[in-house]
Amino acid sequence: MTGMAELAGAELARAAQAVLARGDELEQSGAVQLVRFGPLRVIAEVDDSAACVDFQVEDGVLRWSCTCREGREGAFCAHCAATAQSVRRKTERKAFSGVSSVTASESAVRIAS
Repeated sequence: MTGMAELAGAELARAAQAVLARGDELEQSGAVQLVRFGPLRVIAEVDDSAACVDFQVEDGVLRWSCTCREGREGAFCAHCAATAQSVRRKTERKAFSGVSSVTASESAVRIAS
């Protein structure tokens, strides 16, 4: 079984290079504010609240949504990529400090709007 960070990482692996580059830029600049961070749900405001990202693990499946135009159209956008990168980094820090992560399966789909 795989945790939220691994599920988010799987989505990053499928994302377009331009989306990854912009997501990394947003995450590295500190534009991602994790409003809620839990094993089954993450909510983030990205780029000074320009977009709100919601990741949820339901029935072992990662579901996501973003309020930006691309996200509303179903894309794993740069805001989702930035949030996924933040989730992975935060989870890695927790793992390094000895805090275990909650697991889920490796499936991922977009949250229906």
